[in-house]
Amino acid sequence: MNTAAVLRQTMWSGWTDLRMVYTPTTWAFGWMLRVLCQVVFYSMLGTLLDDPERTRYLLVGAAVFIAVTETMMVSASTTWERLSGTLSLLAAAPAGMVPVLAARSWFWAASGTVSSSIALLALAPLFGLRIGFGTALALVPLIFATALTTYVLGLCCGSLALRFHGMRNIFSNVTVMTMTALCGVAVPTSFWPKGLQWFAEIFPAKHGLEAVRLLLAGGDAASVLVKVAAAFLAAAVWAVPTTLSLWWFEANARRTGSIDFGD
Repeated sequence: MNTAAVLRQTMWSGWTDLRMVYTPTTWAFGWMLRVLCQVVFYSMLGTLLDDPERTRYLLVGAAVFIAVTETMMVSASTTWERLSGTLSLLAAAPAGMVPVLAARSWFWAASGTVSSSIALLALAPLFGLRIGFGTALALVPLIFATALTTYVLGLCCGSLALRFHGMRNIFSNVTVMTMTALCGVAVPTSFWPKGLQWFAEIFPAKHGLEAVRLLLAGGDAASVLVKVAAAFLAAAVWAVPTTLSLWWFEANARRTGSIDFGD
């Protein structure tokens, strides 16, 4: 079986997993209700400060980072094969486990894009942010690019979670909190010392959020695309340790027979 077929079937399996995670009812009245309340909460901080510009800044940051937060769930879902007892079968299969685990949780990026886009477009009029139809059409791909590039970082956390299963949520939560603090969600990155500003550059979400803000501010297409390219460059950097980590986990598992089946 070639790699393309493995990726295609794995992505279909991921779509099936998403339908197990959410039903239409739980997604609409559970997850999306929680998402909208969260974005409203952060936006209201700007309202309390009586600062419309700050309100819109918080709205965009909170809404876009819904996609980031949901995508980072890949850290936990990467371990689902281990919990189901199929990880050892993947290690023994000719195709190996790396392409399967790489595509296993793609649905978080897709779901995160939908959640984030709905939150931003639905709440923008309530907080004085006008988004034209053309801008809205361009906005969704930018949010998807932010989620997709973050997926690589989340997969890196997932590769660690395979080794330290009990910390699968800790890896993602610590990473999300770090990104939320440093990547311009609530305060501009310039708020932080230079060292932390440079550190924030390694996170794809920082560049994706900047691309969204630039688009909403009326920036030209070339400048927006530069930000998107920076996000993909950061993702490419993360792809190196992610691939090596997954490959080493597989190689070590085959050599030692050390894969177990849960906690």
